[in-house]
Amino acid sequence: MVLEQKYFNALEKATAAHDDISLEKVISKIKREIENLPPKCKEVFLLSRNEGLTNLEIAHHLNVSIKTVEAQITKAFSTLRKELATEYKSMFFVLYPVTRPNLNPRGYFT
Repeated sequence: MVLEQKYFNALEKATAAHDDISLEKVISKIKREIENLPPKCKEVFLLSRNEGLTNLEIAHHLNVSIKTVEAQITKAFSTLRKELATEYKSMFFVLYPVTRPNLNPRGYFT
């Protein structure tokens, strides 16, 4: 419940900050920057954020290690953080929140 409230507070703050910038313009800029990511980085990022696949599912799907998936997602967020101007960053993280990895009972990423 607390996490949900924080999310809605962040969403409200981000949208209030963008009153003078249309949501369409913000989303267009974010999509453009995602398209500019290196091909594998973009693929992993989109599978994670748009398709909702776990790191393990992405690793199996692409036949790569989980570490590779983690590295590509980290690289994507790092690159996007640098490329998006301050006014776009808050909306980016509302649309694509950074989540903590899920661990199964044995301590492996899921």
